[in-house]
Amino acid sequence: MVNLDGTGNRVAAMIFGPKKVIVVAGKNKIVKDLDEAYNRVRNYASPINAKRLNRRTPCCETGYCLDCNSSDRICNHYVVTYRQNVKGRGMVIIVKEDLGY
Repeated sequence: MVNLDGTGNRVAAMIFGPKKVIVVAGKNKIVKDLDEAYNRVRNYASPINAKRLNRRTPCCETGYCLDCNSSDRICNHYVVTYRQNVKGRGMVIIVKEDLGY
């Protein structure tokens, strides 16, 4: 599972915190490999989300990541989760439709 977060509050809780973590994701989030996941979050999801949040970042203009140094940057914490150490703590539910971006 790949996540890219601005402040880290969402990814931190998935890594450590609550006793149970449930992630619901649409089928549109499934990609071939880590390279494709990295490309998707940087050059598709992040620019759309930055625009939605009215951030002043170059990706809002170009539609793809320029690895900017903007104070409005929302892609600061790239986290790859390979597995959960505590059995039964994490669950991923894939919905058979496109959800979000």
